[in-house]
Amino acid sequence: MSGEKNMQEILYRNFIKSLGDEVLVVSAPEPPEPGQVRLYLMTPPEYVLITEKVHEDLYEVVPLTSYIPLAITDRYPPVIEWRGLRLVPLPFVVYIARSLLERHSEPVFRVREGLEKVSEYANTARIKGIGKWREKFIKKNIQRWKDINLSSIIADVLSAEAQEEAPVVIEFPSALFEERNLPLAAQPATAFRGENWLGVLEEGKLYLYLPEECEGKNIRISYRGNVLYEGPASPVVVLKNVPERLTDLEEELNVQVLGD
Repeated sequence: MSGEKNMQEILYRNFIKSLGDEVLVVSAPEPPEPGQVRLYLMTPPEYVLITEKVHEDLYEVVPLTSYIPLAITDRYPPVIEWRGLRLVPLPFVVYIARSLLERHSEPVFRVREGLEKVSEYANTARIKGIGKWREKFIKKNIQRWKDINLSSIIADVLSAEAQEEAPVVIEFPSALFEERNLPLAAQPATAFRGENWLGVLEEGKLYLYLPEECEGKNIRISYRGNVLYEGPASPVVVLKNVPERLTDLEEELNVQVLGD
């Protein structure tokens, strides 16, 4: 067991030594599509799998890694193999703007099967109690993608505003901040998926992406039976001052379509 831990430490330290700040620009941009595995030209370059087109200019992406011994979570991740290359998904998703994917990444190969399995793993795997070096490795990777994730979301919201589709902005009720009312997780999640919505939590703001069926309709948003908003839908809804570490957003945050 000590030998395995020592190997994990060596791998982690080698990974840290390889990190840099440079991000390269591709010479011939190609459009992103779900199912593509692309090489994102950060330092060092990292593979990512596009799992979903959220909006015209925003994609859900799962980062992949070849550091398999460090990427094991509460269960073994699914393996993606291509021409001798073995990659596994990291246990989180990232939202990346189309412009950034085209500018800084290039397609390498396509995943034909198991896309849902990878997405399910990335959205549900947990890293608590998996060992010091594995936790450090995964948290470091989350940190690497955080700025790209946040800048892409902000760009998407600003794009909606520029197209006169200003997002609905609502306040998460302060009365719900009471700790006794909030189920908290040890490790905060950033991506959520509920009925009629896809959500990203960044710096206290929950960005809700609604399906096209909501366009032109009135909606009701509620959390644990408390109505937060009722009125016209917008492609993106922003909830301000949402506490981190909530564990029941996917079950208790509801978006109901009311009609025209």
